[in-house]
Amino acid sequence: MPTPADDVLLGYLAQRDVQRAKAAMAIWEGLTERERGLVHDAAVMGYVQGMRHPSGERIPKDSRITYIVVDACRAFPDLYPTLVPQHDTDDEAAP
Repeated sequence: MPTPADDVLLGYLAQRDVQRAKAAMAIWEGLTERERGLVHDAAVMGYVQGMRHPSGERIPKDSRITYIVVDACRAFPDLYPTLVPQHDTDDEAAP
């Protein structure tokens, strides 16, 4: 049976959830449409890559993760159009 202390803690946690959601929304609303698109494309593919990451394997450095995410987005330019311009192809010569 919940105690009064449990109710206080649950109330506090619910209040913090609302505060965090409002703070995240304020950041999101401050982004341009292009920035929102970039965040969306990278965040979704980052999540997908994270779900595919083998359990117990060492997590790569940020630079490697960034490369993996951007490269994976290139495979699906229709799903990640902000991060991967439609003219980007593997056939283009590297600089």
